[in-house]
Amino acid sequence: MEKTVKSSIDVIPELECILGTQPTVPELSGNAAQNRFNLLFGNFVRIFTTPEHPLVIFLDDLQWADLASLNLLKVLMSDSDAGYLLVLGAYRDNEVFPAHPLMLTLAELKKTQAIISTITLQSLTLHHINQWVAETLSCAQSLAQPLTKLIYQKTQGNPFFTTQLLQGLHENQLITFNRDLGYWECDLVKIYNATLTDDVVEFMAKRLQKLSEATQKVLKLASCIGNQFELENLSVICEAPQEEIALHIWEALQEGLVLPISENYKFFQERQISDEQINVEPVNYRFLHDRVQQAAYFLIPDDQKQITHYRIGQLLLHKIPLEDQENRIFDLVGQLNYGVSLIKEQKERDKLAQFNLIACQKARNSTAYQAGREYAATGLSLLGNNAWQQQYKSSLSLHNIAAELALLCGDFEGMQQLIETIIAKAHSLPEKVNAYRFKILSNTSQNQLAEAIITAQHFLQQLGVILPEAPTEKDIQQAVSEINELLKNRKIEYLINQFIMTDQKKNCYCSNCQ
Repeated sequence: MEKTVKSSIDVIPELECILGTQPTVPELSGNAAQNRFNLLFGNFVRIFTTPEHPLVIFLDDLQWADLASLNLLKVLMSDSDAGYLLVLGAYRDNEVFPAHPLMLTLAELKKTQAIISTITLQSLTLHHINQWVAETLSCAQSLAQPLTKLIYQKTQGNPFFTTQLLQGLHENQLITFNRDLGYWECDLVKIYNATLTDDVVEFMAKRLQKLSEATQKVLKLASCIGNQFELENLSVICEAPQEEIALHIWEALQEGLVLPISENYKFFQERQISDEQINVEPVNYRFLHDRVQQAAYFLIPDDQKQITHYRIGQLLLHKIPLEDQENRIFDLVGQLNYGVSLIKEQKERDKLAQFNLIACQKARNSTAYQAGREYAATGLSLLGNNAWQQQYKSSLSLHNIAAELALLCGDFEGMQQLIETIIAKAHSLPEKVNAYRFKILSNTSQNQLAEAIITAQHFLQQLGVILPEAPTEKDIQQAVSEINELLKNRKIEYLINQFIMTDQKKNCYCSNCQ
C-alpha cells in the first residue's frame, strides 16, 4: 500500500495531512488505474474495519452519485474480506427509476450475495402530522385538526417542509402565543387566505427574501458553489473581507438556514479578530438542506445565472495562486464552464480548454470517467475551427483523452469517431499510437479478437514491422528463441537497471503489443 498510496491522495487530498507527502506513482491506463485504486481503497478501508473497531459509512443523496462513486460502493460491498463494515445509503426514491445507475448498481450487488436491507421512508400521515402539531402547540389533537389539515394539504407529509411551514407561520405571526391566557393561537382564516405555495423551494425562497439584502446576496453566491462552502472562497467571490461576510452569514445562522461545519466560525463573532486567528483553519458552512440551497439559487434571475457563475470563476482564477490552480481545477472549471458562450476571444477559450484538459486528466486518474468525458467535450467545443493548425498539442491531447474516456465508459461508437479524427490529423505515427491502442482495446473488450489482431498488424506494418498473418508453431518457437538468446541468463534486476528505451518506433510497437 505504501508504494501506491499517492493514487488515493489524488482522490482524497485530506489523506496527505495524515500520511504526509507521498511519491508519485506510475500512470496506468484506465482499467489498470481503476483496478489499482479499487484494490488500494479496499485495503485502506480494511485497516479500520476490525472486531474491536467496526466502521459505519453513511452516504447521503445517492440519487446524485456519479458512476465512479457507485463503482467504489460496489468495491466496498462486494469485498468478502471487509467484515465489520456497515454502509448506510440514503436516496430519494421519487428521483430514481429501474434503469437509474443507482438501481442498476444495487441489482448487481445483490447478485454478489451482498446483504442489502431496504427501508422505505414514507411521508408522514395526516394522523402523524396531527400528533406533531398538537405536541408543538401543546394542545389536544382534536383542537389541532383544522390547522393540521391545512398544513398537510400543503406539505403532503414531508417532514422538512412541515417544519419550515410551521416556522414560517410563526414568523408571519399567523401562529402566536397568548401570554395572558398561556396557550398558542392561530388565525385559520388568515392562514387559509395566505398565498402559501405547495412548492418547498418556492416557499424557502420566500423565507430567504425576508433576510437582509446583503445576506441574500451572500447566500445566492454561496448557492453557486454548492451545498457546502468555505468562508475564504465566499469572501473572494463577494469581494469583501471575511469578517464582513461572516456577519452576513450570521443572520442566516440565526434563522437556521445555514449551519457551521466547525466551531471556527465563532472567531468571526468577535468584534476584533486577528489575522492569526483568520488563518488558523478554514471556516466552512453548509445549507440546512439542499432545498435551501436550491431556494437561494432560485433567487438568481435565470438570465443572470450564467454570468454569475462566470464572474465567480474569473474572481477565483485571479485570486488563486498559479501554483495552486491545478489543485483547485474543479472549482475553477465548475464555474467558468457555465460561461462558455460568453467567451468571444479565442485566446481565452484556448486557456479554458487547457483547464478542461487538466480537469479531465485528474478526473480520469480519480476513475471519474463520466465527469472526465464532460470536461473533455467542453474542452473540444472551446477550440476553434482551425484548432489542429493553431492549437495542435491541445487538440491532440483532448482528442486522445476523450477517446480513452469514451472507451472506458463503453461508448465504442463515440471512441471510433474520435480515433478516426486523430489518425487523420496527427502528424506522425508516434502521435497516432494511442488511437490504435484504444482501437485494439475496444476490439478486445467486444471480443472482436480477429479485428484486434488486424488493427495491430496494420499499425505495425506502418512502423516497418511485418508479422506473418497466420503464424505457425515454428514461427512462435523461433521468436521465443530469439528473445531467450537476448536475455540469456540475465535476471530481472539486470533489466531494471538498464537505460530506458528511447527509440520512438520501438516504444510505439511495444505500446500496442503489450
